[in-house]
Amino acid sequence: MDPKKYIESGIIEDYLMGFVSEQERQEVQCLSKIYPEINEALRQAEDIMSTWAAANAEEPPAGMKDKIMANLGEQEKGPVAMPALKVVASSHEPSVKSSINPAATRSKSSQPIGWIAAAAALILSFFLAYQWQDSLQFMQAMEQEIAAQDQELENLGSQLQDLQGDKEQYQSLWAAVSEPGTQKITLNTVQEDKPATATVYWNPEKEQTLFYRDQLPAEAENSQYQLWAIVKGKPVSIGLLALNSNELQLQNMSGLAEADAFAITLEPLGGSESPTLDQMVVMGKV
Repeated sequence: MDPKKYIESGIIEDYLMGFVSEQERQEVQCLSKIYPEINEALRQAEDIMSTWAAANAEEPPAGMKDKIMANLGEQEKGPVAMPALKVVASSHEPSVKSSINPAATRSKSSQPIGWIAAAAALILSFFLAYQWQDSLQFMQAMEQEIAAQDQELENLGSQLQDLQGDKEQYQSLWAAVSEPGTQKITLNTVQEDKPATATVYWNPEKEQTLFYRDQLPAEAENSQYQLWAIVKGKPVSIGLLALNSNELQLQNMSGLAEADAFAITLEPLGGSESPTLDQMVVMGKV
């Protein structure tokens, strides 16, 4: 259980205002004994409500207590004196009748009750406003967290689809490499001071050519490797290599039915119609 989220849910304030069920009341009391954070939050909430109530309390008018006690005393005497009033003439007891005024008694006795009710309503309104604001912030934070998690799940789903597609493509290419009619041609460096190797998998019957980049130097800026097949003494371009690819992967190139050798040259970005012979990097015969 996360005590912080439990506190932010507003259950502590509901408990203090008496807005919880019996089960929730027992739950708050139990958890406050288990988790010091909840106990401290409960204590602080009680202090805040007590401080606020004390700061906003209104002093009753002077003499209010005496008036209330006098009215209460008259009300207690009223039921005993009333039967005598019916027998004695009204002119003999004018003071008794005038002193017992139910309407005045109700008006006077209702004043402190009205102030208490107003104070309670004010405290409740402030507390509910605070709780509403706190709950609104909590809900907004939860909505942002849910949106972030949804976006992360969406990104992971997209990445998974990409990986699944790459896996299927590589499986298909590696299956082609394993076919009986596929030849493996190793291309070795033509420059002794610059070690480099690459591999071509060629199936003349299916006219399929696959390239595997073993160890080729990184391309210079605005340059790109180009793969050539030597067919009857003439170079034929069968595709450009992926730029700066250091991953161990197969690249599907243009297919052809016959070839005497394969070579790679470093050409301007986008390739050339004919190979730049002094930029040849590797070559291998069939």
